[in-house]
Formats: sequence, C-alpha cells, structure tokens
Amino acid sequence: MLTDSMSTTAMVKLNHVVEELRQIAILIHSMKVNRIYHPLWTIYLKSGMGQLFLQSKEQSNYSTHLQIWPTEIKKMIQNSTNANDIYMNYVNNHLLTLDVQFRQYEVELDKKTKNFHGYSLQLQRLVETYIERNISSLRMEIKHKIELVHYDYHIQAIKLAYYRHHPSEYQKRLMQQLCSAKFEQELTEQEFHLVQQQISHYNSSCQSFESSTICKSILLDSIQDSNIRQQLLDQYQDIAQQSKMSMLTLFKESAKIQMDESKNKFEMAMKQTWHDRHLSSDNDKIPLAMINLIEQRY
Repeated sequence: MLTDSMSTTAMVKLNHVVEELRQIAILIHSMKVNRIYHPLWTIYLKSGMGQLFLQSKEQSNYSTHLQIWPTEIKKMIQNSTNANDIYMNYVNNHLLTLDVQFRQYEVELDKKTKNFHGYSLQLQRLVETYIERNISSLRMEIKHKIELVHYDYHIQAIKLAYYRHHPSEYQKRLMQQLCSAKFEQELTEQEFHLVQQQISHYNSSCQSFESSTICKSILLDSIQDSNIRQQLLDQYQDIAQQSKMSMLTLFKESAKIQMDESKNKFEMAMKQTWHDRHLSSDNDKIPLAMINLIEQRY
C-alpha cells in the first residue's frame, strides 16, 4: 500500500512538471510566432506610408516613395471611404496588439520559469530548438509574403505612373492585363522557390524518420521480439520515405507547372502588346517606357 501511494505521488509530481514545461513551451512558441509575423505587418505599414524603399540605392524610372497599401490589406478591409486612414489604423492597431501580446508572453514566461524548480538555460535552449524545427516552415512562408509585398508595390507604382499619362480606357485595360500577368509570374516563381526551400527543410536531418511519431510508436515498442520489431520498423521507414518523396515531388512538379504557365502567359501578353502597339494609332499606344518597366525583373 505504501509503495502504491509513493508511486501515485511520484506520478502526480511528474505530470505536474510535464504540464508546467508544456505551458512554458507554449509561451516560447507564441513569442516566436509573434516575432515572425511582426516584420510582415511592419512592411505593410511601410508600404502604406511610402517608406518601403527609403534605404534603397536602386534607381527607378518611377517613384518608390508613394503611399501604396498592399493588396492583402485591401482584401482584409474593403472600404472605399477614407480608405487610407482605415488601413493605417488597422495596421497600426495590429502591430500594437502584437507588441502588447509579446510583452504579456514575456511576463508570463518569466513568472513560470522562476517558479519551475530546476529550470535552466540549457533546458530552455532544448525547448527552443524543438520549437524552431516546427516553425521554420512558417518563417519561410512569411519571408515569401514579404517578398510579394515588394512585388505588389512595384506593380501598383507602375500603374500609377502610367495613369499620370491620362491613358484611354483601352490602354488602361491593356495595362491592367499586363500588370496582372506580371504579378502572377512573380507570384508563381516565389511559390516555386518556397516549395524548394520547404523540400530542403523536410529532407534535413531534423525532419528525419527517427524523429517521427512512428519511430516512437508505443505499439512498436510493445513488441517483445527485437528482430520482428526491427523488421516492422524498417518496413515503416521504407513506406514513409517513399510516400514523403512522392508527395514532395508532386508539390514541386505542380509549382513548376504553374510557374511555367504564368511565364508563358506573361510572354504571350507582352507579344500581344507589342503587336497591338505596332498596329495601333499613336493615341492608343502604350508608351514604350512603360512597357520596358513591366518587362524588367525587379
């Protein structure tokens, strides 16, 4: 009876320690995710304030100091009345919320780690390493979104520069088609590169079979015969690796097809533009300088 009581007490203490460590891990995870999203919303704000390229030494034939709100923000808030003020308040409030949340996480984490007996810097590093493995894909995705904000800015800046030439409705439609095709091309190229990065990540050692849930399966561990257990583990590993490679290959091929299709679509649109320009009257021709801006890679 005494042994059972001691065993129960030890189990309760262990469960309490595990739960406390889990809460600490959740806070560290929340802080890291918070800091991953913060640069994206900062870029949104800089774009809307015309400060996206303040540090750039790049020469451009159109202004890069315009106040242009990213398409993503416009999708979130579809309001044409006082749009600039609404976008500004929305993004600033979101950034403020992120900062407030981060400080709350910091205070809560400090409190929990001080109350956790035996907590050390080494233990925290182990937790952070594990979390980093699981958020690296998110980090790549946000980096990808930040790149798209820059592309989106360039496309919108080109259109605004062109509209200052007072184009006809036909010219506006043609310019819109070209800009859409160009952005789609850049978008699919970025997505293809993102897939390549994710594949490299999934093929890395930190994503190996040995770290998977199958490898740590209680069902496999319960098999007493070590030879049978190893045979099943090897079969699991072969199936998992084959499925993984097939899935990653499919993702890569799909992204490559989309990228090639978008590239061909843009090239066809450019050919049609040059053809129409050759046949159009002077009043309907898109200025050569604007076509060159769209053709160039940013």
